[in-house]
Amino acid sequence: MPDATRTPAPGRQWLLGVLGVAMAGGCWEAAARLGLVDSTYLPPPSAVFRALPGLLIHGPLAGDLLASLIAITYGVVLAHLVSLPLAAATFRFKWLREFISPLVELVRGIAPLALLPAFLLLFGIGRASAVAIIVWCAWVPIFLNLLEGLDAVDPTLVRSARATGAGRLKVATSVLVPASMGHYLTGLRLAIGSAWLAVVAAEMLGSNSGLGFRILEWSQVFRITDMYAAIVVIGAAGLIMNSIVAATQRRLLRWRSA
Repeated sequence: MPDATRTPAPGRQWLLGVLGVAMAGGCWEAAARLGLVDSTYLPPPSAVFRALPGLLIHGPLAGDLLASLIAITYGVVLAHLVSLPLAAATFRFKWLREFISPLVELVRGIAPLALLPAFLLLFGIGRASAVAIIVWCAWVPIFLNLLEGLDAVDPTLVRSARATGAGRLKVATSVLVPASMGHYLTGLRLAIGSAWLAVVAAEMLGSNSGLGFRILEWSQVFRITDMYAAIVVIGAAGLIMNSIVAATQRRLLRWRSA
């Protein structure tokens, strides 16, 4: 009997994903065409996708997408400068875990939007405040998932590596890093999702470029179809970034299934 819990093959998984998106789009289209929703405020996806190429090629969407991606890249990279050394130190020195645990939980409990006005005051209106709020959102999932991955490493593997004369650096690079890679990449995917939420909010309130800024601007001048086109771009960009990390995760962790 086939295992119902088995993960679908990559090709079938992709096909099912496309089918799910198509069905959701079809329901949206039908609701708008049949008058179940006001198409003035929720235009059908066919109208949104007709407007999308012109906005990307001749309009400002391509530049706004680039501005948002640059802010996310800077923010996620800087988040690594916090989370990676902190995770390594916390794993190495157990007392440090108890020392910083309340601080990490405090950071997790504060909604990023609540801090956005403070970041605007500290870093000013523009990309710096957006990058700062992304760092705030992104470092925690990377840190927590990487630390969980390090904790989950089989101590037997570490002892076996040390028995062969491997030093700390060799143990880290040959045992700890490969064994915790899956957890780290999961944290990275969560961080990228949080980064998109943060950058859109930051651009809406404190920027003159980026997808968040453009969505707010078009909503205020009642360019509703164009506004939804920008929202679709955000969704597509987030999906592509997540898919790249997920594909990397499957490729790097292929040895586990073997």
